[in-house]
Amino acid sequence: MLKKLLCLALTVCLLCVCALPACAASYTDLIGDILDDMSENNDRCSGAPQQAANGAYRLTEMLAVTALSHDTFGVYDELIWGVLDDMNENNDRCSGAPQQTANGLYRTAEMLAILAYELDTAGTYESIIDDILDDMSENDDRCSGAAQQAVNGLYRSVELLAVIAYTLDDTGAYDSLIDSVLDDLSENNDRCSGAPQQSANGAYRTVEMLAIIAYELDDAGAYSSLIGDILDDMSENNDRCSGAPQQLANGLYRAVEMAAVVGYASQGGGLSL
Repeated sequence: MLKKLLCLALTVCLLCVCALPACAASYTDLIGDILDDMSENNDRCSGAPQQAANGAYRLTEMLAVTALSHDTFGVYDELIWGVLDDMNENNDRCSGAPQQTANGLYRTAEMLAILAYELDTAGTYESIIDDILDDMSENDDRCSGAAQQAVNGLYRSVELLAVIAYTLDDTGAYDSLIDSVLDDLSENNDRCSGAPQQSANGAYRTVEMLAIIAYELDDAGAYSSLIGDILDDMSENNDRCSGAPQQLANGLYRAVEMAAVVGYASQGGGLSL
């Protein structure tokens, strides 16, 4: 699987991005390389829309690393690479950053669905995962453009992350936190005036749900301060955001960082999904 990962290059029209990097010795190295790519690409971004596209693409890649590392027997290998290939091919047809962001977020949801299937060995949540993917497809038919597609991808991602969080929560210790994030997604949505605010809502809830998963994996507390720092950064950066586009970029960047913690915790931390 790694040989494919090391050869993969995703050409991003506006961002001039290289995807999962070459010459990485392990999945842990790949996580660090994706974070580096996000930082380097950010320096070339001209504003929040390009930053959001950068974050959406890096989030899909980060989740792909975790999905590949967990897929010990290669059961989902073809599906994982299919999602990455689709992101690359769709990118070639994107006319700008909003379409790139929607492309990345749809692929994020698909990658999360793969992770959810991987974790749900008993098939307890299979029908729920299927329903979420069906909802994404049906909602896409009603979307009038990339902005609404981004919302669709983010909201479905939060729901899939909730499935993953519930699956990992053997003792029910995090049930109330998971429910609270889902409630916030719904309640905040009622106050949103349109797709940009909905996207920001979805991005922030994505970070919070990833944080729950990171805490679930981090039994020893090795990453607790880092998880808290990322949440604090999201809050502090939000205070400096001038509107929903910057909030979306803030949320997606923090989501990549939180997904990296999940990846590290399930690799080097001696934990497993």
